Amino acid sequence: MHESGKTLNNTRRIVLTGLFTACAFAVNIAESAFPMPLPGVKLGLANAVALCALVLLGAKEAFIVTLLRVFLSWLASGNVFSLACSLGGAVPAVAVMSLLYGKLSDDLSMPWISVAGAWAFNAGQIAVVSYIVKDLRIAFYILPLLVAGTAAGWATGLLAQSVCKKLGGKINEDIDRQ
Repeated sequence: MHESGKTLNNTRRIVLTGLFTACAFAVNIAESAFPMPLPGVKLGLANAVALCALVLLGAKEAFIVTLLRVFLSWLASGNVFSLACSLGGAVPAVAVMSLLYGKLSDDLSMPWISVAGAWAFNAGQIAVVSYIVKDLRIAFYILPLLVAGTAAGWATGLLAQSVCKKLGGKINEDIDRQ
């Protein structure tokens, strides 16, 4: 019986990872329809979904959700530049959020973990763009991105915190019942 419970738990994890991926992709596509105040600036609501996946499922699942969302978005848009910027930002963002959540979740709130992820995303994105255009002066654009990333990261962190509170109990109850 223990083995079937473990299998069900793994199956549930896979299904939840797929649902988080679908949500992140849908949010990413919807958000891309809105005009950006500055190039490269958006709320980053898909990162709230990745943060929820991190908290409710784990780091591995957060990376899977993020990578699948980036590749699905690329398939939908066909924009290779966007793929490079998204990967260059998303991977460090999830890495930083995973590290901070794993090591400092008692000391840092979800909004602050999300802000740190937004900063990592901005830094990675700037590094990719600087490399592609072969101009380090692009790095000065980090200043407005960090300001926007702080506000957006805080908002997405609050959203993720709220969603995790609502979903967390239900997901854990369902898994415990098995």
